Amino acid sequence: MSDLKPGQVQYQFRHAIGGFFEFPTENARKLLPPFLHSVEPHHGQSVLSVMAFDFNGSSVGEYGELVLSVHVAPKIGQGRPLARAAFYPFLVGTTTKASREHAIELWHLPHFMQDIEIAFTTDDHDIRVAASQAGTPILDMHITDYQWGPVEHHYQAFEHDASGSYMASMAMNAQFSENEEERGSIQIHEHDFTAGLGRDGVNTTPFRELWMRDGRQTFEPLETL
Repeated sequence: MSDLKPGQVQYQFRHAIGGFFEFPTENARKLLPPFLHSVEPHHGQSVLSVMAFDFNGSSVGEYGELVLSVHVAPKIGQGRPLARAAFYPFLVGTTTKASREHAIELWHLPHFMQDIEIAFTTDDHDIRVAASQAGTPILDMHITDYQWGPVEHHYQAFEHDASGSYMASMAMNAQFSENEEERGSIQIHEHDFTAGLGRDGVNTTPFRELWMRDGRQTFEPLETL
């Protein structure tokens, strides 16, 4: 991490997996602040992103993280790398108190305020994640691979709390696989963590699956909007 520029923050991970699921735009609007609009792959259907990270290097040690987000339009600006996608994370869960406090203070992310458990199970061509809290299941997600190759992808995340609105820009460097084969799945359990979703309206087959291995996530300084 010695090659970081002033203000940059970096996290290293074993795995970062994501499933992108259609769900009603009516539900997405309830989760978004007024200044953001969801991306619709089909009229009336927005995109729920479910991301799980297995971090093995950070200023607060090793931890797991589960992020629920709505896909939104990226911000385009001169001299700014074109973001591959943009997200509004509306709830984050972590396995440690230190990582939760770090993300709230530094990135203004909304968190589930109790530790959760995240278990990753890998096979040759797929990975499963099981998230729970005090033994009660939150969700189970299955992601499959396709072709692998090294990438550097740029993303944006928007945040909004009582102190204001913000944007985080990040680069993801890792071995990367993505597919739209619809072989993955998700099971969303009844839990306080998933209560805001309207889970019965979430398509349980992802239209896109991604898997990153042995990578790093590098954040630029947070921008105030």
